[in-house]
Parts: sequence; structure tokens; C-alpha cells
Amino acid sequence: MQEGAQTLEAGEKELKRQENSAALQIAEGYSALESNRQQMEAAVCKLSEGRAEYEKGKEDAERELSDGWKKYAEGKEDAEKELSDARKEIEEIAMATWYVEDRNSLSGYANIGSDANSIEAIATVFPIVFFVVAILISLTTVTRMVEEDRGLIGTYKALGFTNAETRRKYLVYTLAAGMAGSVIGTAAAFIVLPKIVFIIFRTMYLLPEYELHFIGTYGLCGPLLFVGGILVATILACQSELLHTPAVLMRPRAPRAGSRVFLEKISLFWNHMSFLNKVTARNLFRYKKRLLMTVFGIAGCMALLLFGFAIKDSVTDLMPRQYEKTFYYDLMAVSLPDDYEQMLSYLEQDENVAEYMNTEITEGTLKYADDKEVDAQVVVVPDGKTLSAYIQNRNLEGEEIVLEDGEIYVTQNAGNVLGFHAKDHVFLKLHDLQQAEILVTGLVQNYLGNYVYMTQKTFKTYYEEYEPNGVLLKFSDRCLDQTAYAKELEGKDGVLTSLSTEELKAQFSTAFVLINMVVYVIIVMSAALAFVVLFTLSTTNISERERELATIKVLGFYDREVHLYVDKETLLLTGMGIILGIPLGTAFAETLTAILNLPSIYLAVSLHPVSYVISAGLTAGFALLVNLITDRSLDRIDPVEALKSIE
Repeated sequence: MQEGAQTLEAGEKELKRQENSAALQIAEGYSALESNRQQMEAAVCKLSEGRAEYEKGKEDAERELSDGWKKYAEGKEDAEKELSDARKEIEEIAMATWYVEDRNSLSGYANIGSDANSIEAIATVFPIVFFVVAILISLTTVTRMVEEDRGLIGTYKALGFTNAETRRKYLVYTLAAGMAGSVIGTAAAFIVLPKIVFIIFRTMYLLPEYELHFIGTYGLCGPLLFVGGILVATILACQSELLHTPAVLMRPRAPRAGSRVFLEKISLFWNHMSFLNKVTARNLFRYKKRLLMTVFGIAGCMALLLFGFAIKDSVTDLMPRQYEKTFYYDLMAVSLPDDYEQMLSYLEQDENVAEYMNTEITEGTLKYADDKEVDAQVVVVPDGKTLSAYIQNRNLEGEEIVLEDGEIYVTQNAGNVLGFHAKDHVFLKLHDLQQAEILVTGLVQNYLGNYVYMTQKTFKTYYEEYEPNGVLLKFSDRCLDQTAYAKELEGKDGVLTSLSTEELKAQFSTAFVLINMVVYVIIVMSAALAFVVLFTLSTTNISERERELATIKVLGFYDREVHLYVDKETLLLTGMGIILGIPLGTAFAETLTAILNLPSIYLAVSLHPVSYVISAGLTAGFALLVNLITDRSLDRIDPVEALKSIE
């Protein structure tokens, strides 16, 4: 009973607890329901607000879309109009012109090619002279050797040797000598001379390493030509002796018969000559082969010397001809057209500047019939200005020219290189690729560079608007260092280039080291030519006249008198060669301009009087040197041995 009451009490407590828990859950449920209701009301409120904003945004978007379509329609109409106008402008533009340039358009490449061609031209002329002299000297030397072996050749024939076997001895000798000389000469031609030339070229151009190449045509044909010529000379020399019988060959050659000379017919002159002078005159004309070879050999030496000095004198005269007689300005400065006023501001009120002239200066390229081109500087003179105070143009006859509207003058060297003359049409392309066919009014004298002169009005007839960008300037007496002023001006803003004539003169002197080297080479080669000719012929003369010279020694001539007896003939022949060499060398020098034909230099030929004197003095000096050497041979002549009879 008691247990049941406890159980009942516990159940009531549990029921009470569950009722409280349920009441609590119901309260929480009502609270959550109220919260959800509030959230729903807030969401409904936001939805209402969002729907209002949506409606408002929709109205704004529709209004903006309507405005956009209106603007699009208006812009489309304007754009279509602009597009139509642009298409019309494109249709009016001419087809673009393409300019394809190769490396020949680079001035440095063209100049070094021109210098190489000039050296090649000189190298083509010189071997002709040396080849002729070499053949003559070889003929004389071999003839002397064969005549000295005259008795031995007779012995060979008496012993049964055929002419071919006897001739073979001398052919083998001359072939060996010729081949040895050819090897030495070929080595010098393909190794020594190219190295000298490239050393000089490196002072003028920036060159990479060079390679030596053997050119088979020159390396084989040259020696074959010389050796073949010497062998022909040997055959001719042997043939004249092999025609005789052994009995004739084993006897001494009969002395040359005396003969009257042309001077004897001039009694007024001949009768006043001394006995020894008459003997000298007879000896000169009796040995005609020696006379001709000596005279022509010395004439060749003299001509080569004059040619070398003509190169030197012509180069020396280039500077005064260009910068004293043609160009009167002291400085040329160039800027961009937009910076031109700024450059002029530097010159205004400058006490170093005496006066200047504004002009347009631009680079151009001249082209005539073929693909060959030359660079030229185009100088445009503004309206109302004259060029004569800064550049004096003269025609090819030396007459002064005043530049007029409608006239275009080009310097003479451009005409020589390209082959055009006055009244010809040539193409002139400017640095900005504008090109026009211009009518050349005439050619004017100029020596360094190529120039085209025209007025502003003439320029506008061929090209676009005139844009001054340069000045030709003369310094006042207050300017003490023109080169420094030019460098200072070039360092200022807006100035592209500034060159003084003083600086150009200094650069010119450095660039023409090659010319001086050519002159030295020519002098050395001329000296070698004169020495070989005179020494060979002098020793041959002494050998042929040994019995004669021994006879005059027996008659009481002292050694100095014997020297004078022989040396007088050599000096007279040398004098005749010098006299003949003067017109020959002058004519040779006159071909200098055509031989060199440099693209940017007109080398007007000059030969100063002192050059004639030096050339003659050097040639006579070579003759005196040979006489000093051959005098020893005269001293060694033993009269007793020389006058012994072979019989």
C-alpha cells in the first residue's frame, strides 16, 4: 500500500515535470512562431520595396535604352559619313613606292670598293712597263752570256752536240732563274703587298680580319708570261750564235766597224768637240742596242717617278683647290627643320660669327643610265640669296657661274663617274626617299665630294616644300680655334652636325696616307728599275769593250780617266732618257684621273716644277750609284790578260 502511494507520488511528479516541459516547449514554439511571422512580414516588406525599385529601374533602363538607340542612330550616320570620306581619301592616295637598297648604297662600302678599284687600275698599268723592261734586260743578259760562251758553243758543236742540245743548256738556266724569280715575285704579290695595302686601309676604314687568297689566274699566268718571254729572248740570243760554224765561233768576235755619226754632219758643232768627246759620241751611236735600251729604261724610270709625284702633287693641291678657290665658308652646320630656329639663336649676336646664310642641306643619291649610283649633298639656296659669297661655282672652262632659278648644277666628278653631261636627265633621290628626274643645266668644278646646287624655287618644282635646316658660316677674326667652336656648337641641343673646314683638312691629311705609300712604292720600284737597267747594261758594256779599255790603260790613261771615259757615256744616256721621260711621264700622269676615277674625289692632275727636278735628280743619282759600283770592274781589268790573243 505504501509502495503504491510512493509510485503514485512519483508518477505525479513525473507528470508535473512533463507538463512544465510541454508548457515550456509551447512557449518557445509561440516565440519562434512570432519571430517567423515578423521575419515574413519583413520579407514581404522588402519584396514590396524591391518590386518598387525594380519597377523604377526598369523604367530608367528603358529610358536609357531609348536614348542609346537614338545616339547610336545619330553616331552611325556620322560614322558612315566619315568612313565614306576616308575611303575616298584612300582611293586618292597613289600606290606606295618600294625602294630596295643593297650594300652598294652604303657610302663606306662603295668608297672602299672604289679605292680597291683604283689600286687595281694602277696595278694594271704598271706591269706593262716592267714586263717590257724585264724582257729587254733578259734579252741583253742572255745575249751577253751567250756571247761570252761563244768559244764554248763552238767547242760543243765541234764535239758533235746538236743545236738543240746546246740551246737546252741556256734554256734550262734561264728557266731556273725565271722560276726562282717568279716564286719570289708571287710570294711578294700575294703576301707582302696585300698586307701593306690592308695596313693602310685600316687607317681609313674599320675592317675585320682579312684572309690572303691565291688567285690562280694571276698566280699562274703572270709567271708563265714572264718566263715565256725570257725563254723567247734566250732562243733568239742562241739562234744568232748557233747559225755560225764551229771555226767561226771559236775565234773572237770581230770588233764593231766604226761608222760616221749624225753629229759629224754638223761641222760647226763637231769641229769644236774634243777628241775624247768625239770618241764618246761614236761609242754611243755605235752600240745602238745599248743606247736604245738605256734610254728607254731610264725614260721608263723617269716616267714612273713623275707618275708617282703626280699623284702626290694632285692630292696636295686638292685642299687649296676645294677650300680656298671653291668653298669660301668656314663652317657648315645642320639641324632638323623643327630645331632650325633654335640653332640660329646660337649664332645670333655671337662675336665669333662674321656672317652666315641659311639654306637647306640634305643628302641625296644620283643615278643615271645603269645601276651605278653616287652619293651627293643637295644645297638649296633660299629666294633672294646668292651662293657666290660662300661657294664659288665655275664651269669646266673655269668661268664663274651665278645660280639662277630653273638651273641645276652638279659637280664634275659625279658626271665622270656616272657618265652624264650637261643637258642630260638624271634621277636624284633624297634621304627621305623623294625621287625626281632632274635636268642638269651644267657641270661645275669640285674636287672633294659630290654636290647638287639649285634655288628654292627650282627645288619646289621637283620636291615638296622647302625646309631650311642648315647654315654656311664665316668666322670673324675673334674666333681663334675653329675646330673647337664647331665641336662646341655640335654639342648643343638641336644641332645635328657641325663641321669646320679646318677639321676637314686634318681628316683629309690622315685619310690619304695611302697616297703617300703608293708614291713611296713607285719610287722604290723606279729605283730598282733604273738600277737593274743601268747595272746590267754598264757591266755588259765593260765586258764587250774590255780589250778597248785595256788598250787605253796601256796608252797611259789613269783609273779616274778610264772611269770618266766610260761613266760619261752612261751619264749622257741617262740624260737622254731623262729628257725623253719628261714628256712620257707627263702624258702618263695625265691619265691619272681616268685611271683612278674615284666616286667622291676628282683628282685634277698637277705636276709641280720641283717634282720634275726631284725626279731627274733621283734618276741621275741612280746612274751615279751604278757608276760607283761598276768603276770597281774597270779597276780590275788587267791590260796584259785582256790584250792576250786567243791565237
